[in-house]
Amino acid sequence: MARHGVPTPGAAILEGIEWLKMDKIEFARRLGVSDELLEKLIDGTQPITKELAESLESVTGSPAAYWKMLESKSHRN
Repeated sequence: MARHGVPTPGAAILEGIEWLKMDKIEFARRLGVSDELLEKLIDGTQPITKELAESLESVTGSPAAYWKMLESKSHRN
């Protein structure tokens, strides 16, 4: 969890996977990414691009702007 109670993008993705009651393989498939890329997103080693944010919006229902905000906050020190 990032500062001030804002989740990291990876934590938010894991919450989304749990909320949607699907496994990571299915989530990655719906997102249109490989299982490996999904793991990198969760680990925070792959940034959330505009395209990924839009895909996350499509799969989770959370706006792309939310995903980009999490990404930007996760890289502030």
